[in-house]
Amino acid sequence: MPEKTNDISPSIPRRTLLAAMCSACVAGGAVYLATVGQVTAPETQIFRFVRGVSLATGEEQRLRAYLLNALRDDRMRVVIVGHSGTSGDATANQQLSEARAMFAADIATDIGIDPARVDFAGVGGFAPLARSEGVAERAWQAELARVEITIQVRR
Repeated sequence: MPEKTNDISPSIPRRTLLAAMCSACVAGGAVYLATVGQVTAPETQIFRFVRGVSLATGEEQRLRAYLLNALRDDRMRVVIVGHSGTSGDATANQQLSEARAMFAADIATDIGIDPARVDFAGVGGFAPLARSEGVAERAWQAELARVEITIQVRR
Protein backbone atom coordinates (compact mmCIF):
# COMPACT_ATOMS: atom_id res chain seq x y z
CA MET A 1 0.00 0.00 0.00
CA PRO A 2 1.39 3.44 -0.92
CA GLU A 3 2.54 5.59 1.87
CA LYS A 4 0.27 8.53 2.62
CA THR A 5 1.96 11.88 3.00
CA ASN A 6 0.65 15.09 4.40
CA ASP A 7 2.14 17.30 1.70
CA ILE A 8 0.45 20.67 2.00
CA SER A 9 2.62 22.50 -0.53
CA PRO A 10 0.57 24.63 -2.94
CA SER A 11 -0.16 22.93 -6.23
CA ILE A 12 -1.58 24.21 -9.44
CA PRO A 13 -4.77 22.52 -10.59
CA ARG A 14 -4.23 20.48 -13.75
CA ARG A 15 -6.69 22.49 -15.87
CA THR A 16 -5.02 25.79 -14.87
CA LEU A 17 -1.65 24.38 -15.86
CA LEU A 18 -3.03 23.14 -19.19
CA ALA A 19 -4.67 26.51 -19.87
CA ALA A 20 -1.40 28.32 -19.17
CA MET A 21 0.49 25.96 -21.47
CA CYS A 22 -2.06 26.46 -24.26
CA SER A 23 -1.90 30.23 -23.87
CA ALA A 24 1.89 30.12 -24.10
CA CYS A 25 1.68 28.03 -27.28
CA VAL A 26 -0.82 30.41 -28.88
CA ALA A 27 1.25 33.46 -27.93
CA GLY A 28 4.41 31.81 -29.21
CA GLY A 29 2.68 30.91 -32.45
CA ALA A 30 1.50 34.48 -32.93
CA VAL A 31 5.02 35.80 -32.41
CA TYR A 32 6.36 33.22 -34.85
CA LEU A 33 3.80 34.11 -37.51
CA ALA A 34 4.44 37.81 -37.02
CA THR A 35 8.15 37.38 -37.65
CA VAL A 36 8.34 34.61 -40.24
CA GLY A 37 4.72 33.98 -41.21
CA GLN A 38 2.83 34.65 -44.40
CA VAL A 39 1.68 38.24 -44.11
CA THR A 40 2.68 41.27 -42.08
CA ALA A 41 0.14 43.83 -40.93
CA PRO A 42 -1.29 45.46 -44.04
CA GLU A 43 -1.56 49.18 -44.58
CA THR A 44 -4.66 50.48 -46.39
CA GLN A 45 -5.34 53.89 -47.93
CA ILE A 46 -8.48 55.25 -49.58
CA PHE A 47 -8.32 57.33 -52.78
CA ARG A 48 -11.39 59.29 -53.91
CA PHE A 49 -12.88 59.68 -57.37
CA VAL A 50 -15.01 62.62 -58.49
CA ARG A 51 -16.80 60.98 -61.41
CA GLY A 52 -16.26 57.88 -63.50
CA VAL A 53 -12.55 57.05 -63.41
CA SER A 54 -11.38 60.60 -62.67
CA LEU A 55 -9.54 60.87 -59.37
CA ALA A 56 -10.28 63.83 -57.15
CA THR A 57 -7.82 66.73 -57.25
CA GLY A 58 -4.46 65.73 -55.79
CA GLU A 59 -5.41 62.07 -55.43
CA GLU A 60 -3.32 60.78 -58.36
CA GLN A 61 -0.12 62.27 -56.92
CA ARG A 62 -0.99 60.87 -53.49
CA LEU A 63 -1.77 57.47 -55.07
CA ARG A 64 1.55 57.37 -56.93
CA ALA A 65 3.47 58.34 -53.78
CA TYR A 66 1.69 55.63 -51.79
CA LEU A 67 2.33 52.96 -54.43
CA LEU A 68 6.04 53.79 -54.45
CA ASN A 69 6.16 52.08 -51.04
CA ALA A 70 5.54 48.76 -52.81
CA LEU A 71 8.69 49.19 -54.90
CA ARG A 72 10.92 48.88 -51.81
CA ASP A 73 10.57 45.13 -51.53
CA ASP A 74 9.65 42.44 -54.08
CA ARG A 75 7.67 40.67 -51.35
CA MET A 76 5.17 43.55 -51.19
CA ARG A 77 1.80 42.93 -52.83
CA VAL A 78 -0.75 45.55 -53.80
CA VAL A 79 -4.44 44.73 -53.39
CA ILE A 80 -6.84 47.19 -55.00
CA VAL A 81 -10.60 47.18 -54.42
CA GLY A 82 -12.76 49.53 -56.47
CA HIS A 83 -16.06 50.86 -55.14
CA SER A 84 -19.02 52.82 -56.49
CA GLY A 85 -22.14 54.40 -55.10
CA THR A 86 -25.20 52.38 -54.15
CA SER A 87 -27.78 54.21 -56.27
CA GLY A 88 -28.52 53.41 -59.89
CA ASP A 89 -28.02 50.24 -61.89
CA ALA A 90 -26.09 47.54 -59.98
CA THR A 91 -24.45 46.20 -63.16
CA ALA A 92 -23.24 49.66 -64.16
CA ASN A 93 -21.93 50.24 -60.63
CA GLN A 94 -20.05 46.93 -60.74
CA GLN A 95 -18.45 47.84 -64.06
CA LEU A 96 -17.53 51.30 -62.78
CA SER A 97 -15.90 49.87 -59.64
CA GLU A 98 -13.91 47.43 -61.78
CA ALA A 99 -12.79 50.28 -64.06
CA ARG A 100 -11.63 52.26 -61.01
CA ALA A 101 -9.67 49.30 -59.69
CA MET A 102 -8.10 48.72 -63.10
CA PHE A 103 -7.23 52.43 -63.38
CA ALA A 104 -5.34 52.25 -60.07
CA ALA A 105 -3.69 48.96 -61.10
CA ASP A 106 -2.49 50.61 -64.33
CA ILE A 107 -0.89 53.40 -62.30
CA ALA A 108 0.83 50.77 -60.14
CA THR A 109 2.32 49.02 -63.16
CA ASP A 110 3.21 52.37 -64.79
CA ILE A 111 5.47 53.25 -61.84
CA GLY A 112 7.23 49.89 -62.13
CA ILE A 113 5.41 47.44 -59.88
CA ASP A 114 5.38 43.96 -61.41
CA PRO A 115 1.80 43.20 -62.53
CA ALA A 116 2.13 39.78 -60.84
CA ARG A 117 2.25 41.62 -57.50
CA VAL A 118 -0.95 43.62 -58.14
CA ASP A 119 -4.40 42.14 -57.48
CA PHE A 120 -7.51 44.17 -58.21
CA ALA A 121 -11.27 43.77 -58.22
CA GLY A 122 -14.42 45.84 -58.15
CA VAL A 123 -17.25 45.32 -55.69
CA GLY A 124 -19.76 47.81 -57.04
CA GLY A 125 -21.90 49.39 -54.35
CA PHE A 126 -21.98 46.27 -52.19
CA ALA A 127 -19.46 47.47 -49.58
CA PRO A 128 -20.48 51.05 -48.77
CA LEU A 129 -18.97 53.13 -46.03
CA ALA A 130 -21.16 53.83 -43.04
CA ARG A 131 -23.23 56.95 -43.44
CA SER A 132 -22.61 59.48 -40.70
CA GLU A 133 -25.59 61.11 -39.06
CA GLY A 134 -26.54 64.36 -40.74
CA VAL A 135 -24.72 63.62 -44.02
CA ALA A 136 -26.88 64.23 -47.08
CA GLU A 137 -27.50 61.36 -49.51
CA ARG A 138 -25.64 63.07 -52.34
CA ALA A 139 -22.57 63.77 -50.17
CA TRP A 140 -22.57 60.20 -48.89
CA GLN A 141 -22.80 58.78 -52.43
CA ALA A 142 -19.80 60.95 -53.40
CA GLU A 143 -17.77 59.40 -50.54
CA LEU A 144 -18.46 55.92 -51.91
CA ALA A 145 -16.62 56.61 -55.18
CA ARG A 146 -13.21 55.27 -54.19
CA VAL A 147 -10.52 52.64 -54.38
CA GLU A 148 -9.07 51.06 -51.26
CA ILE A 149 -5.47 50.00 -51.71
CA THR A 150 -3.66 47.71 -49.32
CA ILE A 151 0.08 47.10 -49.38
CA GLN A 152 1.24 44.07 -47.47
CA VAL A 153 4.38 42.00 -47.28
CA ARG A 154 4.15 38.29 -48.07
CA ARG A 155 7.09 36.26 -46.86
